[in-house]
Amino acid sequence: MNLYEKISAIMADVQYLAKDDKVEFGSTKYKALSEEKVTSIMRAECLKYKLVVFPVSQCANRSGSITHVDVTYRMVNVEDPEEYIEIASCGDGADTQDKGSGKAMTYAFKYMWLRTFAIPTGEDPDKISSAELDAKQAAEEASVPCAGCGKKITDGKKRDGSPWAAADIVKYSSGRFSRPLCPGCQRKAFQAEKAAEGEGA
Repeated sequence: MNLYEKISAIMADVQYLAKDDKVEFGSTKYKALSEEKVTSIMRAECLKYKLVVFPVSQCANRSGSITHVDVTYRMVNVEDPEEYIEIASCGDGADTQDKGSGKAMTYAFKYMWLRTFAIPTGEDPDKISSAELDAKQAAEEASVPCAGCGKKITDGKKRDGSPWAAADIVKYSSGRFSRPLCPGCQRKAFQAEKAAEGEGA
């Protein structure tokens, strides 16, 4: 079999991949198709039809917490090593530490299989991923350090127990004390003001 006949045979073997994973992000919950399932199934097919797939080039860049990779994979017919095709794929990985590249590479590898063999999954990852990313970016942008203790100002509660959003805490304290303060440091600032008033009296 030539390379294209093997690809066609695999497409006949793998006509659909059902979601096998549950993802939860805040109030968002959805089912997804795991990279582990895709890779294990397609690896078995490659062994069966004697195909080898490996990356031959990759470039990456990072913007904020998002790492983007562009990868070119080569699919080789083991029975005729001179016969191969190259497949372009890409992926994004959101991570504030050092795992962004790995996440992006995993995404690119998973979708290389799905797109090359036109495997339907019933999922719309772009819509979900965008929603997750927007929420993460909004949270990061709203995260301001306290001028008193240096810790990030997060959502809290008012004196009456009602919710107090981090953005509102920053807005209030910046107006009241001319600098962003967390609720704890605001209490200290109030106490310092009262003490100063007492000394002045």
